[in-house]
Amino acid sequence: MYPDNSLGKPKDDDGRKSEMAKIKKEMDAEDKIFFKELSSKYFLLDKFSIDQLKDMCTNLLGKGPDVEYYEDKTTKKKMELPQYKEDYIYFIIEEFRFSEIKEYALEKRIVTSQFFEK
Repeated sequence: MYPDNSLGKPKDDDGRKSEMAKIKKEMDAEDKIFFKELSSKYFLLDKFSIDQLKDMCTNLLGKGPDVEYYEDKTTKKKMELPQYKEDYIYFIIEEFRFSEIKEYALEKRIVTSQFFEK
């Protein structure tokens, strides 16, 4: 095999590196947005009841947080662990942007527009 450039690397290797750099840049931008919105998302979602959180998951995603199980080591019985408000809050924080949560909260009248004014 003969090299495609003076450094002995195939040209498509440079293309892969630039594509990887582009993807990394996009991921870094998403991470910045996520951490910037994190506290606002939590503060808003804390105003929801657990039923409102469940409703949001069901209506917008068709699913909620994964069910977790506990297995008793002596009896080998598996028991489904209960899901709490915090489980739904963390799930929604991962799945939605702040603007989507805000829109849903206003649409369902969970909070009023004055909640967002400072």
